Amino acid sequence: MTHTFSLEVLERDPKLKANKYRREKLIPAVVYGPSMKENKHINIRTNDLERLIEKATATTLIELNIKGENSSEKMTVFIKTIQRHKVTDKPIHLDFYCPQEGRKMNINIPITYIGEPVGVEQGGTLNIYLHEIPVEILPSDIIDTLEIDISNLEIGDNIIVEDIKKIMPESAEILLEDDEVLAGIIEPREIVEEEEIVVEFEEGEVTAEPEVIMEKEATEDKEE
Repeated sequence: MTHTFSLEVLERDPKLKANKYRREKLIPAVVYGPSMKENKHINIRTNDLERLIEKATATTLIELNIKGENSSEKMTVFIKTIQRHKVTDKPIHLDFYCPQEGRKMNINIPITYIGEPVGVEQGGTLNIYLHEIPVEILPSDIIDTLEIDISNLEIGDNIIVEDIKKIMPESAEILLEDDEVLAGIIEPREIVEEEEIVVEFEEGEVTAEPEVIMEKEATEDKEE
């Protein structure tokens, strides 16, 4: 199960312009999901947002404590998208997804490769083709990362989707073909050095000059 991150946010009026909130060091966000009748509009304090982005990922379960003028509400969500400023790269808007318990959701689970492959010690090269795996999964089964042991891989060996099904959470359905390669060990490339060709001449030896054949000029006028 993924770890949980708690975050206190403020309810906001969607009719007011977002720039007004940003000047107050509040970042606007929206919460949506299949069980919600309407989207929830919130603000996040800048300091809290920086802490969230530093520690949370797409698979982190986030408990929102939404404070209104005369109300309080809690929601369990995941980060869906983070919109950033084109110049400063600072976050300017977030989307949170509120899942429905018992209903699967699509998410990318990060992959952590563990161990030093035998094939690398033999001179091969480790190629990693996928750093995350897309799945359809129940929210309660989401994990922070999928750990894959690659220490037994030899030169020419690959890990494919079929190989990791047994270590996936029970409800997870991998959204890739069974023969999709995640990582593998390739043979070392053969380096061929071109030998420099040196021609040595003995002292006094003279190389023959190539014969130059020149076309003779026509001396006779063409008869009319």
